[in-house]
Amino acid sequence: MSGHAAFRRQPVPGEMVLRHQTATLPAPIRGIVETENWAYTKPGCATVIDNWYPTQKGLRIRGGTERWCVLPDPVEAIRSGFEYVSGAVQRMFVSTNFRLFDVTFADTPVLQTGIGSIGDGNFTTAQFATAGGDWLLAVNDTGDYVRRFNGTIWEYLDTAFAGTPGRIKAVGATDPANVKDGKGLTHVWKYRNRLFFIQGGTMNAWCLPVNAVAGDLIYIPLSGAAKRGGSLLFGASWSVDSGDNSDDKCCFFTDQGEVLVFTGTNPELAANWQQHGRYDISKPFGKNGHQQLGGDVLVITVDGIVPLSAAVAKDVSALSLAAITYNIEPTWMREFRRKNFYPWTIAKWDEGDLMFVTFPGGKSYKNHTVGVSNLHTGAWSRYVGWDAMCFMQINGRLFFGTQDGKVMLAESTGFDDAHDNVEGDRVGNSYACTMVGGWEMFQTPPSQVTWLQARAAFFSAAREPFEPQLAATVDYEFRIPPPPNVGPDPGPLDVWDQGVWGPSPVAHPPTPAEMDAYAQWDQPAAGNPAVRNTMWVSIGETGFSHAPICQVSIGQQFKPDVELISISATFVRMGANV
Repeated sequence: MSGHAAFRRQPVPGEMVLRHQTATLPAPIRGIVETENWAYTKPGCATVIDNWYPTQKGLRIRGGTERWCVLPDPVEAIRSGFEYVSGAVQRMFVSTNFRLFDVTFADTPVLQTGIGSIGDGNFTTAQFATAGGDWLLAVNDTGDYVRRFNGTIWEYLDTAFAGTPGRIKAVGATDPANVKDGKGLTHVWKYRNRLFFIQGGTMNAWCLPVNAVAGDLIYIPLSGAAKRGGSLLFGASWSVDSGDNSDDKCCFFTDQGEVLVFTGTNPELAANWQQHGRYDISKPFGKNGHQQLGGDVLVITVDGIVPLSAAVAKDVSALSLAAITYNIEPTWMREFRRKNFYPWTIAKWDEGDLMFVTFPGGKSYKNHTVGVSNLHTGAWSRYVGWDAMCFMQINGRLFFGTQDGKVMLAESTGFDDAHDNVEGDRVGNSYACTMVGGWEMFQTPPSQVTWLQARAAFFSAAREPFEPQLAATVDYEFRIPPPPNVGPDPGPLDVWDQGVWGPSPVAHPPTPAEMDAYAQWDQPAAGNPAVRNTMWVSIGETGFSHAPICQVSIGQQFKPDVELISISATFVRMGANV
């Protein structure tokens, strides 16, 4: 070979060429999935979703929280919250271990008087309509005298109460115990036009006459219907469809996980009150840890959130497979072991198409966590930074109470704990949104793969200031980088429910800065969110399995409008690592 030919460039054999390949990873609309083998995860799942929630087409960033009101000193944890709605009258209440407040209006918690010493703020309530009006009845864990709200004032139904429509008491019962004077009732619910009650620490239930919010209680002994001992914890109405009809069942739940199901309309008549069945579930987490969903009843238990309908067909040992929390079972068990001091609660928020479960009691910021599920798809994620002890709803908005006596308006802004400081400026805490997708082998197991570049696509508003950060972790090791910086805050948008409407209220002609502080009626409204992408960014990770990471930091005045659609990748397949 001549010297000239020796320096001539020769083509590389085809089998040795490193070919760039591409792939598109859809947003994890299946939510967190921790029950699939990491080597064979199906598309659309993730291992970490913090401060996003899955929709039916992507992954949306959650909104922040706004300080609605702060209870006056001393600082006390909010134990429970509940609502009253009657026509145009709407009220929202929260309770601590010692006090009850009306928190309907922002910044103005009103201490409720004339209700006696609370003793325990873990209340259960039921609203009931009669010919005399709409009534809200409240009972707590310590079995104090029943409280009743008539839309204007609270009534304390102790032995001295002489108001209308009267007290709640047991007369001539076989085993009235302390219920004779109207005490000892710890849970209340509605069934077949009656109010039913649990007598705390016993296997006794009680009910009032039809369409009554006062009067003599009817005794319902249930000790012979149970097999596992313990005591009654709560009750609920269970239907085979989504409405109230003759197929409804009255269910009594014990603290040992037994469900006693009865049917009928009159517990005083054997011919019209019969036991329909007895079923086993895991131990429930508290008397407020259940939620009506359609006709079914979801119950928070040690093994997860279990539909009552599943207990009919499955043994208790197999119920965890039927739990709607099955995909997040490891997370569920971890939270249960760390946070079982307070009772857990569950809330369905139809306006947001979401269901929330409190994991109450975290002592540090990172341990304040709420479980979030899409009502349509059942996909799960986590909201980190929400110190939620209980949830309330009024006018379609979601609120929660915290351990330090704050009532927070949820999904309302772009800060956590947003509030006005002493100078009148809007301040709050930024929060990081982190997604770690499912493990991806790019259809080349067990070869080594170098992930070269990535590009994420989002639906977002044109003025949305978010600055996403893409990365990847490899070989089943969770190496998550610090979140990116918060993007610039453009202020409230000139759209409904974000801007303060109208011209600047100044006497002199407003300056451009003053005009920018107010949303103008003649400004064009924001259109449909535009598709934006990060362009191609370097990843440079090599391994046999990869998981995409997408992080965004939020700190702005308006609620973020960002939804992740997909993450695209360019990669090179290497040889097998032997």
